[in-house]
Amino acid sequence: MLPVASLLILVPLIFAAVTFFTKTKEQAAGLAFLGSLATLGLTLYAYLNFDSNTAAMQFFESIEWIPLLGVRYSVGIDGVSMPLILLNAIVIPFLILYSWKEEREAPNRFYGLILTMQAAVIGVFVALDFMVFYIFWELTLIPLFFMVNIWGGEKRAHASYKFFIYTHVASLVMLLGIFGLFYASWQQTGVPTFDIRELIGQFQFLGSGMLRNAIFLSIIFGFLAKLPIFPFHSWLPDAYTEAPTAGSVLFILLKIGGYGLFRISLPMLPNTGNPELMITVLGLLGAFSIVYGALVALRQKDLKRMIAYSSLSHMGYVLLGSAGFVALSVSGAMFQQFSHGLIMSIMFMSAGAIQTGTGTRIINNLGGLAKKMPMLAVLMMVGFMASLGLPGLTGFIAEFLVLAFSYVNLPGFVLLALLAIVITAGYHLWAMQRAMFGVYNEKLGDVRDINSLQVFSMAVIALLVIYFGWNPNPVLNMMITNSEAIVSLVAALGV
Repeated sequence: MLPVASLLILVPLIFAAVTFFTKTKEQAAGLAFLGSLATLGLTLYAYLNFDSNTAAMQFFESIEWIPLLGVRYSVGIDGVSMPLILLNAIVIPFLILYSWKEEREAPNRFYGLILTMQAAVIGVFVALDFMVFYIFWELTLIPLFFMVNIWGGEKRAHASYKFFIYTHVASLVMLLGIFGLFYASWQQTGVPTFDIRELIGQFQFLGSGMLRNAIFLSIIFGFLAKLPIFPFHSWLPDAYTEAPTAGSVLFILLKIGGYGLFRISLPMLPNTGNPELMITVLGLLGAFSIVYGALVALRQKDLKRMIAYSSLSHMGYVLLGSAGFVALSVSGAMFQQFSHGLIMSIMFMSAGAIQTGTGTRIINNLGGLAKKMPMLAVLMMVGFMASLGLPGLTGFIAEFLVLAFSYVNLPGFVLLALLAIVITAGYHLWAMQRAMFGVYNEKLGDVRDINSLQVFSMAVIALLVIYFGWNPNPVLNMMITNSEAIVSLVAALGV
């Protein structure tokens, strides 16, 4: 069988390496686009040959790497990882097309970093060994740091270093938890291994409840900081805002924090010393992040910063649905990650187009742009309506599943999260009204609509938002299968 999981890492990585040596923007963008299309083709092959009726690992590969420590190069794809690989494979080619006509320094490095990021993220999604997982996890920091630091806004240095320090420190804490899990297992069994599934399976037998709590909290801290969730989120608004449009979209595609919750933390949670307490804390953090992110987004003057805080609010649904521990609430959390990637890509592309066309992102300085940028207005409206949860679009599916089924176990936190629905609708509609409608601000000069490549790129993603809003089953079915397998591990909790 074709080694799909490995090729999904190698193909963008090879194209990235070659792209770094190109001489012109056309060569760099063209080669990067070909690499992203090749990755998309491999992903579609994996998707079409994927069995959504089983939670078993598919396209599995395992090769001995460091026998002394029990490290193996083990990769595979299941219903947790397949939708996120599909999300990345779909968005990246259109991101490259969107930025095709933009002028910037060092385009070879710019497009090479996009493909490097794609390879690293997919590496996290397919890794089944903790060392392989952590290597790719850390590799994602490098392209994002340089993307912000080189091509970002006026405060790019501050934003890039803040992002790197916050997330790297959280990753080191996570690494301590991984080593703790490894050594506890080695002491218990006498056999060293970094296999993720084996170590999770042995977790319940490792030491005292206090030790298991420490390991669990260390590992999940890395995930919550990367997701991010309040109060570990302060790197997010600066990094998202200062990044170039492509960088902001890459941050949105960085779904490794939520993925870590589903792959590692949720299966471990039933065997911690205080699972009920852990669930309560996660539910509270999720619900509070939803409300907090919405309230802070409401008071933003910068359109891009508003979108960044809305992202924080939406990530709260991922954590709340995970803590709900009902198959459909966990599925809703998974679908929220997929939906959020599509929706926020449109929203950040819209903000980038407005800044390029008008020279500003300050909402009160805009106005009436729909008259000058009608195509952008239509596509931006789709993104904003999906983000506020309009029925018929992907955002509604995700949020409905999370709220409706998390209520079974966490009714108080769901009622708290419901407060954000009106606020979320308010800041989306208010921003659209002030930026796109009303009297045109003549001080903006002669503003032009987005170019044909940008229209095409955003339109395809918008159509996917509509399509999966009406028919989520192509990705939701595989999520449900794996969610049921995860929930079966915690059925005895009775929460």
